[in-house]
Amino acid sequence: MRGLNSLKANDAHSQNFFVFSVGVMAEQQAVVALTEEINDVMAFLSPELDIRLEVLRYQDDVYPDVGRPQDIVDRQIPQDFDIHLGIMWMRCGTPTANAPSGTIHEFRQATKRREATGRPIIMFYFSDEAPSSLPRTPEAIGQLAEVMKFRDELAQIGLTMSYPDRASFRERVRGGLLRAVADVLSRTPVARLERPNHNVSALEVPPRMAELAQSYDDVRDTMRPGAERTQRMTAIFGNMVSEAPVATKALETLKASRSAGERLAAVAILRAFPRAEEIDWLTERLNPDVETPFVGYQAATSIAQAVRSLPAEVDVKLEHAIDRAMVLAKRNPSDPPRITMLEQARRELLIKRRGSQP
Repeated sequence: MRGLNSLKANDAHSQNFFVFSVGVMAEQQAVVALTEEINDVMAFLSPELDIRLEVLRYQDDVYPDVGRPQDIVDRQIPQDFDIHLGIMWMRCGTPTANAPSGTIHEFRQATKRREATGRPIIMFYFSDEAPSSLPRTPEAIGQLAEVMKFRDELAQIGLTMSYPDRASFRERVRGGLLRAVADVLSRTPVARLERPNHNVSALEVPPRMAELAQSYDDVRDTMRPGAERTQRMTAIFGNMVSEAPVATKALETLKASRSAGERLAAVAILRAFPRAEEIDWLTERLNPDVETPFVGYQAATSIAQAVRSLPAEVDVKLEHAIDRAMVLAKRNPSDPPRITMLEQARRELLIKRRGSQP
């Protein structure tokens, strides 16, 4: 089941953005409700901007026509959307002529356009919710296998986030969608969206973030290296990114901590709120003498996000940072994911420059 959202400029004074969202139906409904909520907030806080998110979904905007289902969707859905938001759980979807599913076909189309024009911003969320029963039929097992294959592919380029269950999806995607809107608006640094939080002092780590940091340290210390441990640590990092808005004032404390978990929390804050002045600190996380491979890998994903989010005047600094980080990462060639992610950050920088050309 798939759907779309969108935002586009209707005239010289208004900005309506297209958010193309594909995936699980119930989560699609949550995206629709969330965009309406964001529209209300933006209209209240900045009515002079006249900014609005509009949801576009094939269920609502595609009419019956002659041809293959995917060809009909491709013809009728506008392709000039600004944000591609994908969602998957247990099923990949119905195969098309050239892809395992329509969802993956649409992701590939969005990727091609992004490489050519710098648009759209791409985000993909995978559900970690346990099913009520394991897949038993060959078809269901095949669907799950395609999801895992696609998830691994996107993890290598830093475009994946996860959510623990359906109930938490809306809150998990809220921050990513707001950041994407900020990035669309002339690549305004996302850090400008922060609001003072008088309940957290400049030195205090919020309890939930401290708990997640301790969980990371515990998992790293008690579990054997392997896929299960990496999956647990990745889920913890995703939760840290969600907690970032209430922990930004504790960034300096987290950066200087002796706890790898708290330093990982600092990396998560910079994933959610990229800052030009913190690029060098992120770069040093790739030093194998300073951080574990997992922290270094997540720092590389935060550098890639900084490339997507920060304004063009920071590009030279980012280019130098990527070069330095690559030198550090190659000191441990037996751990290629960090190197792969930095190569993706380089590609992101080229895409960004291509998209900014007249």
